[in-house]
Amino acid sequence: MHKLLLLLLVTSIHGVSAAQSAGSVGYPTVAAALEALKAKKDVTISIQGGWTIVDDAPAHTIWSFSPLGHPAHPAVVKRTIVENGGMVGMDMTALCQADKVSCDNLMEEFKALNARMSEAMAVRGAATAAAATETAWKPSAAELQSVERHSQAYFAARDSHQYEAAYKMLTPAMRQIRSYESWRSMAVESQTRRGNLLRRDIKKVTWYKNPPGAEPGTYAAVDFAGQSTNADTVCGYLVWIEQADGTFLLVREEENFIDKASDKKLTPEDRERIRAQFKCKA
Repeated sequence: MHKLLLLLLVTSIHGVSAAQSAGSVGYPTVAAALEALKAKKDVTISIQGGWTIVDDAPAHTIWSFSPLGHPAHPAVVKRTIVENGGMVGMDMTALCQADKVSCDNLMEEFKALNARMSEAMAVRGAATAAAATETAWKPSAAELQSVERHSQAYFAARDSHQYEAAYKMLTPAMRQIRSYESWRSMAVESQTRRGNLLRRDIKKVTWYKNPPGAEPGTYAAVDFAGQSTNADTVCGYLVWIEQADGTFLLVREEENFIDKASDKKLTPEDRERIRAQFKCKA
């Protein structure tokens, strides 16, 4: 089940530049940070879209290490969930050893990512209350068909590089968070890394009616899984909100994959663990 939890996300961002002091993340270099984290026994390490992600659950911290070829490489972004006065927020710092323009662009990307996380958590929050709502309310046949139709249309537009058509299916709030140029750039980069889709199947649709902590309305979370030319594991979800005219607009999307080069290095146990982290549906 998609968990719904209202999180008021306030991001505190420390400035970053090519000459930023190592104290911001606690290590002198990006390489030193990665080596130190790899030596810890209570962290989880995965590869997501080429990025090395270190989940330090006891410290409520996610470390994101840039891949080779990224304009800001080598760089690491450290994000820690904090609580102050009953308000939950995120403290974000970074160490970037590239040029200032690339480092500044990196921080802008993560600022936008944090904003989308805040909106997504609001939509997907309050699991218990949402479950009770699901029991009392069921979508109509027309709503079921509409969500599947919108999902397939969005996938088709993305896969055929009709980015303007896909972008128009996002909510105004989503389009305000990320410009078309920025959104298109990320979409192209993701598709280039995972390769062309060989198949994509909708695995589950979960419905929410007026979930607490989110904008009132009818939401549908669409889980999908598939395979591409460069990844045997591709999975993710779309979250739609119904409009007054019965159509749906996209409030959140996420796609994860394990590229074949990385997949070859994984044990079956590691592969299943990463699939579980991605919440891939069988």
